[in-house]
Amino acid sequence: MIIGVGAVGATVAAQFVEAGLDVVVVARGANLAALRAGGLRYIRPDGERRVALEAAAGPEEVELRAGDVLVLATKAQDTEALVAQWAWRPVAKAEPGVGADPASPPPAAEALPIVLLQNGIDSARSALRRFATVIDTVVVIPASHLRPGEVVSPGVPQVGGFVLGRAGRPAGDTEQAHGRRVAEQVAADLRLSGFTTSVVDDIARYKAGKLLDNLAYNLDAAFAPSPLRDLAAAEIVREARAVFAAAGIQAVEPGSAPGLNLRSWAISPIPGHERAGSSTWQSLARGGSVESDYLNGEIVLLARLHGLAAPVNAALARWIATAARTGAAPASLGEAELAAILTAVHGVARPRTRDRIRRSLSRPAVSRDG
Repeated sequence: MIIGVGAVGATVAAQFVEAGLDVVVVARGANLAALRAGGLRYIRPDGERRVALEAAAGPEEVELRAGDVLVLATKAQDTEALVAQWAWRPVAKAEPGVGADPASPPPAAEALPIVLLQNGIDSARSALRRFATVIDTVVVIPASHLRPGEVVSPGVPQVGGFVLGRAGRPAGDTEQAHGRRVAEQVAADLRLSGFTTSVVDDIARYKAGKLLDNLAYNLDAAFAPSPLRDLAAAEIVREARAVFAAAGIQAVEPGSAPGLNLRSWAISPIPGHERAGSSTWQSLARGGSVESDYLNGEIVLLARLHGLAAPVNAALARWIATAARTGAAPASLGEAELAAILTAVHGVARPRTRDRIRRSLSRPAVSRDG
């Protein structure tokens, strides 16, 4: 059961179907209507095809059964509402959970695992409030979803990659072994479906490493490429590393996960379907909500909890959220505005940053179409 059929969810669903695995997707609005009317238009470097997907609008249209796995592939800002919606749904032929009345239908939170295919590090907390077995993941899928019922997925020869591991700390050896088995089975299905995978016991460290990557990469939602944007990316990551250190969070580069073989992996251009920007860029382009509160905002939260400040992350979270609310286009924040943000934050305290801003602004502007 894949909840959310955007770039990541649709890519995984299409690959599962093509590998012969059973899958039901849950979508909404125009995307649901398009999937029901004509299936998924799935565009890959080796061609385009229509993939028929069994689609539902929500849990009321689905009968959960023992052996099902819930996969949450929405943006992080939707996690809390969705896990609350799906938790406690009855599961046919499942054993009652601990403390449950044997005569009552067992809830999904006790009977089924949930797999999180999301950015940020907060979603696991929402899921663990309700689900006993939560498998968190780092997702490496360069797909684009800009139109209902359509996804462009250019990764080759593997479609993408996943680092998987059980979220939280198991209560004992039995629970730990169960979580490992679930993660290994999910990883096996993903490998069968064209993804490279790695199962780890310390997924939180890899999630933190992916968040550092997201902070820099998702800047394309606000700014066109330029040396000044590179400077802003460095400042955002510098703040994040300082906050992680204060919070006792270790960040590990996801590409270093054992067994994750991305050495020959590449993004292959697809004529007529040039690659779109980051997930946040795509959200702004579609006019949807954004996950910046769970990317830049996560750093701001951790900073405030540990007596620090993260002013550049705070400024970017505020701008991206405002852009989504007002319908602004991606990359519509100008260099002068970016310089003002960096100067206001670091112009006096970090004179070298001020000098680099001046040098960046003196260089020719980079075309947003280039």
